[in-house]
Amino acid sequence: MSRHRIALAGAMTAALLLVTGPGTAAAPVVPTVNGAADAGAPAASVPRTLDMVTVFQTGPLTAAVQAAALAAAADVDAPAVVGRGFTAVLTRVRRGSTVIQVQEAPGWGFPMAVTALPITAIGAVMGRVNSGIIAQGQVVMGQTSAGIRGAQAGDTLDLVSPSGVARTFTIGRIAPDAEVGGTEIVMSTQQADLLGATIPTRVLIYGPADRAALQTALLARGVYGNSKARVRTTWDAPDPDETLGMAETKAVMGEFDFNYAAITNSGWVAMSAVWKAQYLPTRDTYPTGIKAMCNVTMKGDLRAALTDVVNAGLGGLIDVANVNSAGGCGTGSVRYARITQSLGSISRHSWGQPIDMNTTTNVQGGTPHMDCRIVRIFRKHNFAWGGNFLTSDGMHFEWVGQERDTLQYPSKYCPNLPPAATQGTVRPAPSRATFFVEDGGSGE
Repeated sequence: MSRHRIALAGAMTAALLLVTGPGTAAAPVVPTVNGAADAGAPAASVPRTLDMVTVFQTGPLTAAVQAAALAAAADVDAPAVVGRGFTAVLTRVRRGSTVIQVQEAPGWGFPMAVTALPITAIGAVMGRVNSGIIAQGQVVMGQTSAGIRGAQAGDTLDLVSPSGVARTFTIGRIAPDAEVGGTEIVMSTQQADLLGATIPTRVLIYGPADRAALQTALLARGVYGNSKARVRTTWDAPDPDETLGMAETKAVMGEFDFNYAAITNSGWVAMSAVWKAQYLPTRDTYPTGIKAMCNVTMKGDLRAALTDVVNAGLGGLIDVANVNSAGGCGTGSVRYARITQSLGSISRHSWGQPIDMNTTTNVQGGTPHMDCRIVRIFRKHNFAWGGNFLTSDGMHFEWVGQERDTLQYPSKYCPNLPPAATQGTVRPAPSRATFFVEDGGSGE
């Protein structure tokens, strides 16, 4: 799984960017996937009362957690499936003989968030229209992602998996983001197998099972309380530290392609110089003396947050020298991690979207030591905080474009203070519409 906490992502309205690759390099011919998938059972429409629960971890799902989650679902007779979320690389979009979007050069491509589920689960949680199309061997693309690249139903996508397998898929439908849970591409697990993306990342439990009974079963099976796993439900309260999905990030911060074929063990590779010049043009100085290369979309909010930190007398709690040497926003390159040969994720630092501060006292995976007053100031200025990620990341503040300082949520670290009567007007959308936005991305 690509993100790390129980949460509901904030839905935001953003202008869609029509992006084409700066080059016209020809992509290699790859096999086309258009055969029918084995549905196994009739697809179902989406009931209004349908609940969803997902159990996930950082990276691949372990056999023990998978077995425990499936057993808990069986305890209460709830349907459950094993699914996958990963980043694939898009090299070309075609409409017949016309190229709509293309990679900059051979070995380059655009990162895409992919959600793969068995056909029966797609029908249950996303509707039988979508599952019927996917059962015919096509894929479904979310509306925001389609708008970014100017894609429409009938276009073909050339995708490359983290393992290097390339396949061509036909877009069978452009679906509203809310139908597909905010992800970019939905396919069946059989189609993901053809890409070589075989690693499980979630157990998805769905249906009208009794909520309390299901949570009791998850507790009894050791899923709740497991520090290495998280449970997210469609009835969770809005979480101030949920972040944006990849499609939303691209819609407001632009979409780049990157040299995926040149990835080293460090994961950092070259990105589009055109995108970088537009969105990460300079390393700027901010209040407190921080110098960082940040996305132009979030610079104003970062400056406002740090101004408030200084005005509150808290500027001395930020280790500026550490931020300038070991933290910051972006580097002007892309971090694409092949977690395994069939599971990849892309860091939001590639966009210059988060800023890391006080890295030595807030090591990833350790207990956060960031002052909670600073955390709440950043939430006020449209940032989520990484201290409550599944793998805690107290150094990490990620721009989300929404005020988050008044959401009342049982955060383990730095919960928000009770809001004033005039506050709290901005809230994330219901989780059903954003249930799969975590696929394919990583805050680190």
